[in-house]
Amino acid sequence: MDQTKELYLQFKAKLEAVSGECYRVKTAKEAGELVRNVLKEKGVQNVALLNDSISQKGNFANQLDEAGIDVKLDRFREVTPDAQAGISQVNYAIAELGTLVQADADANVDQRLCSTLVPIHVALVYTSKLIPTLMETMATLHRLPQIPGFVGFITGPSRTSDIERVLTIGVHGPKQLVVVFVDEQIEGVA
Repeated sequence: MDQTKELYLQFKAKLEAVSGECYRVKTAKEAGELVRNVLKEKGVQNVALLNDSISQKGNFANQLDEAGIDVKLDRFREVTPDAQAGISQVNYAIAELGTLVQADADANVDQRLCSTLVPIHVALVYTSKLIPTLMETMATLHRLPQIPGFVGFITGPSRTSDIERVLTIGVHGPKQLVVVFVDEQIEGVA
């Protein structure tokens, strides 16, 4: 088994252990089809879509619209509180933890709104950005040309045991996390 497949399977097992869903597709177009089908199965009628390279290349906005899902592409402060799902692209994934990493130079508020203020977060990530360990991820972040103004880690749906020590899902963020790995590298994207 090649290293990428091993890392993916490790990430998938860790994410599923904390109630996340994980998929892998070859192309951005396939990712759009998969996301459309998953959201339709979940009964989602509207979505906040942060249109990054994968979603643009996969024509997510049109695919979702054609499936009868209302797509919001801007004014995220206004639309995310009522959106049933948010779709955003993350920078890295850590295989040993089943954790996603958001790293932005300017603390991208739209990114955070689409990933934290919605009941269902669909996270898109390039398979090539799957890193084996947290230590290697931190080293990767330190090698970036500019120190990120914001770094966020996402491990599964939001969960807490603060209330009577009973595990509760979705109190401080999404109740569901769906991660889609895309093998295709989009030209001009590192």
